[in-house]
Amino acid sequence: MSAQGSLPSSSARRVLTFVPVAGLILTSTLLLSCRSGPDGYLMHSRTAPTANRTAAVTLTRCEAGWCEALWAGATPDTMKLVTTLPQSAERCTEIVWTRDAARVGFVINGQQLRLYDTATNAPAGLVDLVPRDAEPSTRIARGLTFSDNGAALTFDDCPRDRSGCRPGIVAIR
Repeated sequence: MSAQGSLPSSSARRVLTFVPVAGLILTSTLLLSCRSGPDGYLMHSRTAPTANRTAAVTLTRCEAGWCEALWAGATPDTMKLVTTLPQSAERCTEIVWTRDAARVGFVINGQQLRLYDTATNAPAGLVDLVPRDAEPSTRIARGLTFSDNGAALTFDDCPRDRSGCRPGIVAIR
């Protein structure tokens, strides 16, 4: 996949998922908008709140098997590749936009925010949201929201294995 590529066409399909949990297998039916073709499958996407911009995460074939690719652009048809995450080492758990859509952030493994300038798709910053107290971390960040001026980010700092989130905030340069 090249940085100049665009996302393949989409089609909706129902997917029956099997999730192993503590020796049990739970099933659920999801309606996914899957992108078919050699470039991979749409995992999730998010549109900017005030501008005509969108970002997406696809599951993409890479040298080592399957990797997640991060995309951004004006429309789904014109999105460009921002970066590809290493196989199984990193996963994008959330996408967040600044109010003016000048920057898009991808939350990696629920712990780190990687910011990109949407005009150039160039890296615009890296922010650790929760401390890495163990591998894998016992805490994750969820529900990220930029302040109106894009100078701060609020989120829920949550334990992975139980309820009890606490508020988190970080300054963004």
